[in-house]
Amino acid sequence: MASKNAKLNGNRMEVLGLVSIQLPGPWWWHGEDIEDVKAKGIIFRAFPDDDEEEPQDIAYLIIADVTGDTEEMNVALIDEDSAKDYDLYLHKEIKNKLPDEGMELIEWMSSELNEVEDLKILVTPYIVHDQGRERQNIALRMRVRESNLIIMGCFDIDLKDQLASPIFD
Repeated sequence: MASKNAKLNGNRMEVLGLVSIQLPGPWWWHGEDIEDVKAKGIIFRAFPDDDEEEPQDIAYLIIADVTGDTEEMNVALIDEDSAKDYDLYLHKEIKNKLPDEGMELIEWMSSELNEVEDLKILVTPYIVHDQGRERQNIALRMRVRESNLIIMGCFDIDLKDQLASPIFD
């Protein structure tokens, strides 16, 4: 996998010099750079290790620097009240944009602001209907150095026993 935004370092992927992740097995992972004025990063898609003619991804991880997106907040500056307001905004925006991507919002579980040491993370879980499948999405928004970062994991709910733990670890 040739990528401008991620480099292999041992058994870990270093993304944008901001995040280090290990892609779990036994799946085959394919990475695609994200290059946009609003976001720069990578999407890693997991495929089952079988011989389907046109395999569909069963999970994905997105790591993106969204500092260029004026609609994304600097999570380091928000508190519980502004997190609730931002959750309402995210719910409306995601619900309205999903149909353009061929998806439908099934369940919104509300964002929660978590603080770990000196890091604030806004966690947003929701379920979508996508290509005949229900998929769990969890987006983590945080500030890393001078970047607004989103790390998003998604997996097929039918495979949650196999995928949930490795994707979100």
